[in-house]
Amino acid sequence: MFYKQFLKIIDVIDEKFVEEFDFWLATLSAREARTISISAVSSRFGVRYGLAKAIVKFAEDEGILKKRYIVICKNEDCEFYYQDFDSEELIKVLGTTAYCHNCSQEFQISYENTIIVYSKEKEPNIPETLIEKEIAKRVGDVEQKNFCGNFTGADSLGQDINEIYDLYYKPDESAYEKMKQLQKSLDGPFTTTKEKGDSLEELALYLFKMIKNISGTNKITTYTNQFDCTMRFSETSESFPSVMQYMSPYFIVECKNETEASGKGKTPSNTYFHKLSDIMSSNEAQIGIVFSRGNPSKEDINIARENYLTCRNSKHQKFLISISNNDLEAIIDKKVNLLKYISFKVDMLTMNAKNGTYEMFEENENK
Repeated sequence: MFYKQFLKIIDVIDEKFVEEFDFWLATLSAREARTISISAVSSRFGVRYGLAKAIVKFAEDEGILKKRYIVICKNEDCEFYYQDFDSEELIKVLGTTAYCHNCSQEFQISYENTIIVYSKEKEPNIPETLIEKEIAKRVGDVEQKNFCGNFTGADSLGQDINEIYDLYYKPDESAYEKMKQLQKSLDGPFTTTKEKGDSLEELALYLFKMIKNISGTNKITTYTNQFDCTMRFSETSESFPSVMQYMSPYFIVECKNETEASGKGKTPSNTYFHKLSDIMSSNEAQIGIVFSRGNPSKEDINIARENYLTCRNSKHQKFLISISNNDLEAIIDKKVNLLKYISFKVDMLTMNAKNGTYEMFEENENK
């Protein structure tokens, strides 16, 4: 192996495929190494798209590859290269209008005409003479093909909602370590009840602010209420996944760091759900979250369901959901994408599911 990192997966992914991918990646030209697509890997090595995606994702996790986004002209019969972006740049231009110098027409930048590609960031840590020797052995055995620009619809950002979620929410390891510290601090010790409440607000603010372009504060008050946490997401686009559209222009979080004498998380009072409902009836928030230590009661769930049914046919939706200790285990410990998890919570509310778990859908998704 040129890249020793691939030794970690030869017992999981076909060893011959791993070796061939390792050689190909190590010997790619600089030009080809900037536009690696999953469909190109699948086509070149004759493997299923899912298997190609697995090895590319592994290389990305190991820092060998880096994800990039290429925007192409959306006009019929053009599909000319427009520009490439990193994730921060792409978020700023999605939904805007661009001009194509190839067909001399304008087009809109969307998920559908944004292609996910990868660039090689690391060279193998081996002598150049060894690479030359291996190339000499294989000359004539493998037909070299140019896959630069060899993309299919499967590489489109719009074909994978999980990629869209990752575009907006992908904390690094240091962020997860911070979350774990804040999670641990929820149990104190505290000198006042305010300190106890503040600790959960701090975690909520940090967690939701990990979503790109979301800002938040725990200092907003109205003439009748004080909000524990107000999270502002001022951007909006018809191309956003539904959960992100519901988050705009802002959503409200009610935090209750309450535990039983045993230390177990306490079920929140239905008063908090009623409070959120009343607040949301007089502003533009469509999502309200009760952030508590214990799971919601059956009555809490009924209140949330009734509010959803009352508003479901109106322009202004109302989704009351909860996040508890069990949910934090998924979001922080298991590193489930927060946007994806909130979307799951909203779906369980709208379908009135009493036994739905995130794992039920995750199992089917991974098959």
